[in-house]
Amino acid sequence: MSNYSLHAIPVFWLLIQLPHAYAVTLIKKSNNGKWDNVNARGTGTVASYQKVASAEVFARFERAKAAHKNGLESAPFFIGAMIAGNLAGLPADTMNFAAGGFLALRILYTFVYINTTRQRYSYFRSFTWWVGSLLWLRIYWKAGNKLSAA
Repeated sequence: MSNYSLHAIPVFWLLIQLPHAYAVTLIKKSNNGKWDNVNARGTGTVASYQKVASAEVFARFERAKAAHKNGLESAPFFIGAMIAGNLAGLPADTMNFAAGGFLALRILYTFVYINTTRQRYSYFRSFTWWVGSLLWLRIYWKAGNKLSAA
């Protein structure tokens, strides 16, 4: 069986850029096609977006940005797990399951994050995050076990 787990790293990187691109598109539609790329994270810039976008659009913008940031925060852990698992020589099916499962859960997580507007449904988003995290945590554990036995 081929091992595609390292290929999952650039795929993940591209996936976590999508919510940012979506957030920019939301603001540009509300702001006559304008996006301040000079000071995109500035509090004044974000405040100006809040003034031009409807409350619903701005909330969706915030959730899309949060999904993007969460992806960036998760990246080192996922990347490290893929590298550790491969260095330890874990089986391809184990690595592919973890990588593919994580990517699928990240897609679901991002969709749910951006589209959830009720508190009670937000827990499903948290559930998808935890299950995805358990996939890469399992790889660290298995890699650690294999390397410590060597």
